[in-house]
Amino acid sequence: MVLAAQQADMGNPDPALKDVQAMLKGDAQDRGVYITLAQMNTRLKRYNDAEQDLDKAEKLSIKQDDKEYIWFLRGSTFERQKRFAEAEVQFKKVIASDPQHAQALNYLGYMLADQNSKLDEALGYIKRAVDIDPTNGAYLDSIGWAYYRLGKYEMAEESLVKAAQKINTDPTVHDHLGDLYQKTGRLKLAATHWERALVEWNRTIAAEVDQTDIARVQKKLDSAKVKLAKEEKQ
Repeated sequence: MVLAAQQADMGNPDPALKDVQAMLKGDAQDRGVYITLAQMNTRLKRYNDAEQDLDKAEKLSIKQDDKEYIWFLRGSTFERQKRFAEAEVQFKKVIASDPQHAQALNYLGYMLADQNSKLDEALGYIKRAVDIDPTNGAYLDSIGWAYYRLGKYEMAEESLVKAAQKINTDPTVHDHLGDLYQKTGRLKLAATHWERALVEWNRTIAAEVDQTDIARVQKKLDSAKVKLAKEEKQ
């Protein structure tokens, strides 16, 4: 299944999906196959198919943590479609079942912070995730971004710098640092991080990249370069 997923990512999805579908046997083991299909279809942005796969996987989920995993994946699928209210329901369902589910706490908190919505609530969720796993780079990025949204720039910088040290090839962290440095009057440093974000996105498998993110950061970088060039001439 791993090989099929890689083939799908490399631009040959339909034969890869058929290879995985051929593994279905009509028994309880199909749960893992449906999850793989859901993840492949989500990456391919075939969201209706992904949701149907998750529905089938949920019917085969007996243990509570198995159900939680399906709810988490469904929340992620909704979030990718910008169906944020529906995603929030799924993540809160996971957290209600397992209050120590760090991934769901972080995902929900970051999603809210990124929308600039319910910021205090968002920060609360992310703090809980960081308390559970204080060295997780993704969680440090999330809490830094929440602090940024709240206008707490010193706290944001502390967390985002730590995040960059943990996951230095993550383009989102560099994008966030760029925004922080721009907001605090360090445009040259901001441009450096936006440039690094673009480099890292270009190294990423196409299926994992949102082209609107690249265009958004490129626009910020181009604008920064124009301003910096004008400053140098003065």
